[in-house]
Amino acid sequence: MLERVLRPARRQIEAERDDYRAEYERLSALIGRAEYERVLLQRHADAAMAEAAELRAEWDAHAAARDAAEAAAGQALADAAAMRAGWEEHAAARRAAEARIAPAEARAEAAAAEAARLRSGWEEHLAARQAAEAESARLRADWDAHLAARQAAEQARKTAESRFNELRAAALRVRAERDALLQGREATEARAAEAAALAGQHRAAREAAEAEAASLRTERDAARRAKAAAEARATEAGSLAEQHRTAREAAEAEAASLGAERDAARQGEAAAAARATAAASLTEQQRNAREMAEAELAILRAERDAACQAEAAAEAEASKALAARDKALAEARAAVASLARLEAEHASLSLARNAAEDIRNHAQETVMMLQIQLLRLRAETGRLAPPEPDAEEAEEEFEFDEAWYLRKYPDVQAAVKAEFVASGREHYRRYGRNEGRLPVPEQPVSA
Repeated sequence: MLERVLRPARRQIEAERDDYRAEYERLSALIGRAEYERVLLQRHADAAMAEAAELRAEWDAHAAARDAAEAAAGQALADAAAMRAGWEEHAAARRAAEARIAPAEARAEAAAAEAARLRSGWEEHLAARQAAEAESARLRADWDAHLAARQAAEQARKTAESRFNELRAAALRVRAERDALLQGREATEARAAEAAALAGQHRAAREAAEAEAASLRTERDAARRAKAAAEARATEAGSLAEQHRTAREAAEAEAASLGAERDAARQGEAAAAARATAAASLTEQQRNAREMAEAELAILRAERDAACQAEAAAEAEASKALAARDKALAEARAAVASLARLEAEHASLSLARNAAEDIRNHAQETVMMLQIQLLRLRAETGRLAPPEPDAEEAEEEFEFDEAWYLRKYPDVQAAVKAEFVASGREHYRRYGRNEGRLPVPEQPVSA
């Protein structure tokens, strides 16, 4: 009868036990889902922390890059200042070079003017030399003509002397003949005197003598005429000789004059050659001075070109420095913008991490509330107990730190306190391994 009385109560208790078991299973499912959500939130929180660490590292890298950019900008500004100082020194050197170039150019222009003047003088000297050479050629031609005339006069003199000698010989012969005739006349006169004495006796002889005297007179006249002709020829020869002497003296005077002119021409040519040599020497000196001035001018121009190139290089370096400075400033601005973005992302991640922490705390509170409800159910029933572990699972051995595991995971510690699981080791074997929890602390990686 007691059995009949207790059977409905037992059935009711079994029905309540089944209800409690179903509620237990539902709560276990809720706890598993909450634990799964907590694990997901933990993973999200860990990922957020890792991302925050990466963002912090990126922020540190950007801060280092910004510092490097600021240092590069400062160095670029220092280089720009040094380049500006070098540019000012270069400008001063360029002004000094231009100041040196101006007198050199003036000297070069003066040297060019002096060279032009000397060139004109040299051209005048060449013209005078050519005129002197032409005059010398003319004098030489005149001298050659004079020599030819002198030779002709000498030939004429020789001819005249030969003719004079011939005429003189003829005159001597005529004089001898005249002397002979005179002697004959004297003899004839003597014979005429004798004949006159003997006139009577020798009339015929007288007539013959007169005839002979007439003949002799004719011969005398002829001799006189021949003498006159010889004297005329001798006078002509003397005149010719005098003319020849005069011509020879004139020729000698002309030759002396031509010699003097030739000597003067030679002296003038020598003087012209000396002047040409002096002008050539002076021209050579002026040419050397001009070449030196041109060399100095070329050096100054080269210095000016080098200064211009240095100026262009300095401007290019300054442009590069300004570009580097602008680039560094742009990188600094980009770093500042990236820093602001990272700060915004860090703030958003902090908010997300806080939200994840809130969700995790809410999940832990939910789990704790479920565990508390489970404890209440177990306290009410007094019979519900956590399922026993399997024999295979109980025999499994692995490294595990119980105290660290409970400190690391407060929800597990709460479940152990609520006697939902026997220990943290059992929780790890049943749930934590699949949830990605760690059984022992992570060992630091040795360098």
